[in-house]
Amino acid sequence: MTTPDAQPRPARVRDRSVDVLRGIGIVVVAMGHVDLSGVGGAWAVYLYSFNVALFFVVSGYMWRDAPGTPYWRLVVKKARQILIPYAVLFAISLLYGHIVVRYAFDQPVVPFDLRQTAKAFLLSSEWLNTVPTFNFALWFLPIFFIASALFPLVQKIKPMVVYVPVMLLVMASAIPIQYWLPGRPPLAINVLPVAIGFMGAGFLVRRWLDVRRVGLPVATALFALTLVIAYNFPGNVAAIGTLWYFPSAVASFILYLRIAQDVESSRLLAYIGTNSLVIFGVHGLVANTYGYTPIPSYFAGWNGLIIYVINVVYVVIVTVAIVFAYRWVKARALSRRRTAAPRPTVSGTR
Repeated sequence: MTTPDAQPRPARVRDRSVDVLRGIGIVVVAMGHVDLSGVGGAWAVYLYSFNVALFFVVSGYMWRDAPGTPYWRLVVKKARQILIPYAVLFAISLLYGHIVVRYAFDQPVVPFDLRQTAKAFLLSSEWLNTVPTFNFALWFLPIFFIASALFPLVQKIKPMVVYVPVMLLVMASAIPIQYWLPGRPPLAINVLPVAIGFMGAGFLVRRWLDVRRVGLPVATALFALTLVIAYNFPGNVAAIGTLWYFPSAVASFILYLRIAQDVESSRLLAYIGTNSLVIFGVHGLVANTYGYTPIPSYFAGWNGLIIYVINVVYVVIVTVAIVFAYRWVKARALSRRRTAAPRPTVSGTR
């Protein structure tokens, strides 16, 4: 209850540039999940140097303290935001594999196995490839939940003289952990120190750097730095190889956030960013359909970069169209539910 003179709490203003950045990030992820034969492995090396890391950095960059909120509530909130969509997207991916690929595309598919399916759902990571999900990208969501659930505990460290060394130790631990747990272990747990490290880096960037003040010379230097590190020390979040991976990916984050701030009026990128989780969850399925469409036959005589670009554009447009249709149907259903709901009766007064 508030007094008549109490001032309402100001609503949190959504940072549109971050939505645009997420949109750029989703497009970059899609670029790495289509056929790369037309552009060569060097392009993939650059994409993997920051594409997944960017989302961990964004999470830390957008982190806000919630004083008075019990920790378990934060975990439940993250579970609703990440694990429930993971379960839904996993089910959709299975239906796609067992129905669309098998019957519509007439392709051989591994028969349904409940035990193997449950194993793939619970362990995620490489186990997603043991059942016909055709959506390996879903591995990201469980480890993103784990990192998001643990990060508030790290944020309880308030003095920066302690926080920064702790974050550096977490980052450094990624090298031995990924040495002992190579490849894709259950839940991609070897990515955890990388994820926490990038979240902490994002938090520090927000605290210490006004990205809008980054000018063209600095942005150019950041881009050059990322190229030098990416091609001399190639890696990805599951196998960083060297600690240089961290400053390289953070530099890419700053660079693309600065670009996002310059193009934040882009409605398409902002829309993609606002719906980034759903688009992330279905883009792999859309990418899989490309080879079954008439599009490749239309450009059969073409090769190289143009074919790659057409593939990426197809994935982005179709994925956005699916999400737009989903949101439209959802809005219509909610509108009908409100219309059909009984109106409260007004009782008489004395």
